[in-house]
Amino acid sequence: MQPKNRPSVLTLFTSIQAGIDKHLTAGVTLGGVTYTAVSLKAVFALAMTALTAAEALHKQWTDAVAAAHTAEATALAVAELLRNYVISQFGKTATAVLGDFGMDVPKTPGPKTAKAKADGAAKGAATRKIRGSTKQVSGTMEVPVTAVTTITPLMPASATTPGTSAASTAPATPASPPKPGS
Repeated sequence: MQPKNRPSVLTLFTSIQAGIDKHLTAGVTLGGVTYTAVSLKAVFALAMTALTAAEALHKQWTDAVAAAHTAEATALAVAELLRNYVISQFGKTATAVLGDFGMDVPKTPGPKTAKAKADGAAKGAATRKIRGSTKQVSGTMEVPVTAVTTITPLMPASATTPGTSAASTAPATPASPPKPGS
């Protein structure tokens, strides 16, 4: 007879109290303890009060945790912006100023060691093997070449001479396009 959630428990305890009022007028002994109708109802009333208070505190706590997460995320974002501002104003080497803010100096990457380069090449080869690709992929992408068709002008190329416009030398009727293969 154990309900699965708090609303069900509260409903059960309310029903038990109504049943006590309706059917139990004399005292009853349960588990070696004698209860009057009033003291028996008080057991369930106390439980309902405790559950309701716990639910309210739980909601208050979850709301406080959500507010703390939001405030923390906002503060971290502003701290990153402030760090960028301090670096832009005082430079990357202003260790004392960054230290006053409790911020670290930006790290500059050093040259790669031979071991790091070899490890990277091995990882790349393993990835290509897993993916089934045989070529090493670089930063450029291969684009397939498509056939290019040329458009031939309606007028022959000899219709215009340097220094004259095509309109002034064009014949009155348009020339027919050349036939393929001629």
